[in-house]
Amino acid sequence: MLPNTSAVHIAALVAQDRRRRTLKSLLWPAAQVLIGFAAGLVLAKTMPLPEEQIALIGTVFTLVTWLMDEAVKLPSKDTRFGAVLHGTLRFLSLVGFIMALQSLAVLNGLSR
Repeated sequence: MLPNTSAVHIAALVAQDRRRRTLKSLLWPAAQVLIGFAAGLVLAKTMPLPEEQIALIGTVFTLVTWLMDEAVKLPSKDTRFGAVLHGTLRFLSLVGFIMALQSLAVLNGLSR
């Protein structure tokens, strides 16, 4: 028998591995939200268009990506490709939503 391979030690290693996987599964969506939020703000602030047009572009962008995710037959979310595709569509929808929200805030005098 190898040293430090008692049942208690192995159980502790398995529990530690589960905690790491749980933390990774929570950090990735949080990072996507932060990056999407930042991308939406940057795009809305750097576009040389009137705020009304930016809000409309963001709204249409959000609706189109959301409809693609819901209405079009895409690969299952259980496959790797399907998970990446659905995640990308949700990310793009968030970017469009933030663009529209930031532009509407500017129009209402809540931001500059």
